[in-house]
Amino acid sequence: MSTTKTSCPYQGPGMQNPVDVGGYDMIRPTEDPSDPDYWITSGNTTVYDAGYDDGRGGLIHFQDRIRISKGASDGCSSTVTLDVEANPLVYSYYPPHSLDVIFVLDVTASMMSGGSRKMALAKRALSQTIQLLWQQNKETRVTIVPFARDAYVPLPGGGLSYDYLGTLFTWRRSTTSGNRIGQILGYRNGSYVSTTDIPTYMAQSAPIAASTELSLYNYYNYYKIQYSDIYEDDGTPRTDSVLSRYLSDVYAQNPGAYAGNFIQNVAAGTPLDSTQLPYSMNDTGYESNTVLDNLIWAIPYGEDTNTEAGLNEAYTLFTTPGFAQSDDLRRRAVILITDGQANRSVNPGYPGRYATPGSTDSDYFPSMPGEPWRYFMYLQQTVSSLISEIANRSATSEELVLALKRAWETAGRIKDPAGGNASVFVLGIEIDAQSPGPYTREDVLDIMRTIASTGSYLHEAAEGGSDNPIIEELERLARYLFILTGGPQVTITDTVNTALFDYVPGSIRITGEQDGIKLKSISAPDITDPLDPDYTVYTKPALLPDISDANVQDGVVTVGLGEVPYPPVSPDSRTRIRVTYRIENKGPAHGSHLHTNNDEGTLVSFQEANHLDAASTELTYDNPTRILHFQTPVISCHSGFTVEKFVGTEADDVIYKSLSVSACQEIYYRVIVHNYTDVPMHFPLLYEVQNVRTVQEARASTRRRILAEDFTVPAGSYQEFTFQYITNCSDTVIPDFAILETGNGILYDNAVIAVKEGSAHYTVQYLNRCTGIRICPDKLVTGADPCKPIDACSHILRLPCWKFVCACPYRLDLCEGDNIIKLYYVPR
Repeated sequence: MSTTKTSCPYQGPGMQNPVDVGGYDMIRPTEDPSDPDYWITSGNTTVYDAGYDDGRGGLIHFQDRIRISKGASDGCSSTVTLDVEANPLVYSYYPPHSLDVIFVLDVTASMMSGGSRKMALAKRALSQTIQLLWQQNKETRVTIVPFARDAYVPLPGGGLSYDYLGTLFTWRRSTTSGNRIGQILGYRNGSYVSTTDIPTYMAQSAPIAASTELSLYNYYNYYKIQYSDIYEDDGTPRTDSVLSRYLSDVYAQNPGAYAGNFIQNVAAGTPLDSTQLPYSMNDTGYESNTVLDNLIWAIPYGEDTNTEAGLNEAYTLFTTPGFAQSDDLRRRAVILITDGQANRSVNPGYPGRYATPGSTDSDYFPSMPGEPWRYFMYLQQTVSSLISEIANRSATSEELVLALKRAWETAGRIKDPAGGNASVFVLGIEIDAQSPGPYTREDVLDIMRTIASTGSYLHEAAEGGSDNPIIEELERLARYLFILTGGPQVTITDTVNTALFDYVPGSIRITGEQDGIKLKSISAPDITDPLDPDYTVYTKPALLPDISDANVQDGVVTVGLGEVPYPPVSPDSRTRIRVTYRIENKGPAHGSHLHTNNDEGTLVSFQEANHLDAASTELTYDNPTRILHFQTPVISCHSGFTVEKFVGTEADDVIYKSLSVSACQEIYYRVIVHNYTDVPMHFPLLYEVQNVRTVQEARASTRRRILAEDFTVPAGSYQEFTFQYITNCSDTVIPDFAILETGNGILYDNAVIAVKEGSAHYTVQYLNRCTGIRICPDKLVTGADPCKPIDACSHILRLPCWKFVCACPYRLDLCEGDNIIKLYYVPR
């Protein structure tokens, strides 16, 4: 919006001293935040980035990184609203850092069911994103953690560890239809176990599990994959010796175990047909696949979405000494890829309690029916068979709540600098809420935004849409790892127009939102009551500063917001913060054009950072502080009567709200009670109190000066009361309240005198004691301290032919109003 300031001829009666009355109007023209005119913007920002232009460095430019707005509700009691919106500055690293990235990949059957390509597209996206990471720095290491009912643990020696029997795996046939399990390269799973009896399941499943563990995935490495594992030094792809050996040593021994699997085409050297190509690693077939493509293609599938388990394995890896190359949070990342709401979680009471060949259902019965099974997964007992409980029913509302909550808690441990010390990103593929269930789709997305390090670290992708939406969004997330972001450091200052209004104690509040997620203050409690209007299904990040009445001193509101947006953030991040507080009218407030604040004292100050070291993650806040002034809210307050108090140093010039005077100076006070109604107004009492800082102290004081009792002010008229005071040498600041008792309450106004070190003058006269005639010119002494007595003897002169005999007075007290010393002499 335009920031043109319109001259304001007044700011309401009693606003401030006459020399300051006026100021300017810059009134917000709209109450709609979506209207650009709602905001005042910071305009151009220019900062230095040492990483710019491949490390050559240079100035970079941004527009409108800060937007501010201010308004107030109308009336004698008003709510003042201050809005601040901030976007980050984006800098470059050079050279790009090596990273440690863990991809936590949802491999549940829903990624394949109904002919869906989500699994295939996610795998393609994973391969291309890893290539993107290596383009930036070939030392980046990548670990892949698939998860379903439990995490598939990547082993340092290769393969994925998964307890098929212990998790009571739900076996499915490997076919080219239905769930298209055949798209998982080299996956062996040709049976279906329908029993719900654990011992029978174990007996029937043991050979299937043994066969499945001979699948191709267990011959590839998913732990700290390096560029050199996939490419030669010259960038030529390495030959996939793992696949070659597997085909000759494992596949050839039992081709029948791979019925319907794409590995049959690979073994025979026949191209994939048009129905198979969409489920491969690229649209041209497998012939040009790299080792990376094949190992990702071979990642297996599972059942149930235990997001907590996958994230927990990422946490375990990042807290393992020696796993990561750096302790810098900006070089450590977890990227969660999932298509569903978490519906299972780990049972904290029995985290390692898996099924074993000798198990029976009774081993896992809860102590009371309906409580959770004594099993590694959190499942409430509704039937007497654990396998049926797992395979044949959807999660309950309570289980869904706990599953997401525990995924969020685990993500919190990953993000904790004292824990995993890593950033968390989320790619959601066609996310939806489970029905029936406690959440809407937006609820699930909001919770996943809080699983991510910041809301904009969640990206959504659909299977359809653009040509490669899943690939595009995953690469966008990964690119956030190549940049450095930093917001301006922001402070809000707002000066209440204390001549007309008072801040209402306890009324200041702060709220905020970042990337679609509501924020709370650091010490604010979590709101758990769904009926509370401020309740959210997610736990609000505690990023806002704590504020209280301590942020308001002598009518000046000061709130340090720190760096906003609150890190970590993406280039797309946006933070909006609102500070509100209430004001109430004081005695003089009456009119249609009253400014709630002092115009020049309502502002945002902010400082933007330079990036001085291309290879460093540190930003330096050494740019000059910039200032944006808020708009100037104007309200109306039509009270029936007012009381105003003024001071002055001359009896005919008592028009000031504050004065700076010297000690021992006479001060004049004027109190005016104005009746704006058309009937006479009767008041029981008008009094004033000096040397109190608040109206509460004034009302409690016994040192009242009664100005009037039981008096009436005629309609449309006023009455004026005056008195004087002489400042003394012990005075410093004299706050002074005039209080009008109305019968229904009080109305008051105040004025302030600041007593400063001043100077005084006095005259020394040299007189003939006998005649009183001057024997030499008077001496004028200026610059004297009025609070220090003057010793007359210090002014005695030796005069030819004259003898000093006495002085009057011998000690002159300037503060008592005397300013002449008379020194008497007689002829010698």
